[in-house]
Amino acid sequence: MIVGAAVAGIILRPRRVPSWATPVAGAAIVVALGYESFPGAIAAIAAQWNVLLFIAGLMGLSLAAERSGAVDWFAGALSAAARGSCRRLFVLLFLGGAVVTCILSNDATAIVFTPIVYRTVANLKLDVRPFLLGCTFVADTASFGLPFSNPANVLVLPRPDVAAYVWHLGPPQLAAIAINLAIFMVVFRSALRGRFEEEAYHPPSAAAIRVTVVLALLVAAYVLALACGWPLGPVAAIAALAALALAGRSSPLEYPAQWGTFALLAGLFVLFDALARSGIVAWVSRELAAAAAYGRLAEIGTAAAGAALFSNVLNNLPVAVASSLAVANHGAAGVAYPLIAGIDLGPNLTLAGSLATILWAAALRQRDVRVDALEYARLGVLTVPPMLLGCVLWLWLVG
Repeated sequence: MIVGAAVAGIILRPRRVPSWATPVAGAAIVVALGYESFPGAIAAIAAQWNVLLFIAGLMGLSLAAERSGAVDWFAGALSAAARGSCRRLFVLLFLGGAVVTCILSNDATAIVFTPIVYRTVANLKLDVRPFLLGCTFVADTASFGLPFSNPANVLVLPRPDVAAYVWHLGPPQLAAIAINLAIFMVVFRSALRGRFEEEAYHPPSAAAIRVTVVLALLVAAYVLALACGWPLGPVAAIAALAALALAGRSSPLEYPAQWGTFALLAGLFVLFDALARSGIVAWVSRELAAAAAYGRLAEIGTAAAGAALFSNVLNNLPVAVASSLAVANHGAAGVAYPLIAGIDLGPNLTLAGSLATILWAAALRQRDVRVDALEYARLGVLTVPPMLLGCVLWLWLVG
């Protein structure tokens, strides 16, 4: 009940109450009531040092990409390629968001790409709503095919076999992106009709080129680190420092959402640790074992659907921690893939399902753009089930 209330507070956040307030308050309550000791709470946060460092690195990289003009140039190039067509602009920005997610993570799409898309579309005097919703949905839809595209992936499988990971989750991610885009093109067909007046294309600055090179090298560094069994947090942090230096005019302290995000994560990690002590991880392991008795398809479907459901109730990062423990208890690494799919795709159902969605909503509130939770849920109901079903069937076929 305490965890549910804390997550509900993130979704229904009253005006001027920061998104981190309810998770932190919930964590304080579970400690005060004795469900979690204070040393245990500190240990629960410290145990996630790798993912916290990974997220810190992603924030630094996002800031460098924004301040250097790299993302502005990218969005401008996509706008020019649309050649005045609103439908083509939507497709290109949606796929551009997928690229940003794959390389920089879903959080970068939420906090960096979304404001730039908003500015680009608003300047063209188009309806911003489908474009902004496209940003947040593709941030989760495109985040499970590579190990480093979502911090939750790092939690579930800190040191995955890259080739096996991409074989199992890469094809269904491409299918999910196509499904998501097709459904949005139908839902928003009226808003995407017509044309816009084209703007002049501006080539990238020297700083933008330097930061783009760092991002390209970062992908290679991620693959090398995974092949060597190194944690990804330090890799992202080092790349962020290099990108910030090359951007020339950025400091991590300039990013206002940074410290609040870490407070939010700390509160969620403490809340989940208290929940785990109540026996939820053992229960998840038992349910997975019970589903496996009905065959591989039932096991995969249970893992994916369960992870998706709990991600919307508890937020996907704590569920990723539970999944990592369940994978260890279950004794089969293969169950990690459907869990990751559920953790990454499932949060498209609610506004508090993933950290990226929370950051996306915060970015819109800063621009006085209202997010309709019911509209968001309706889009999630249309998109999540077919995307998740396709992934489950693929994982069943490849074994």
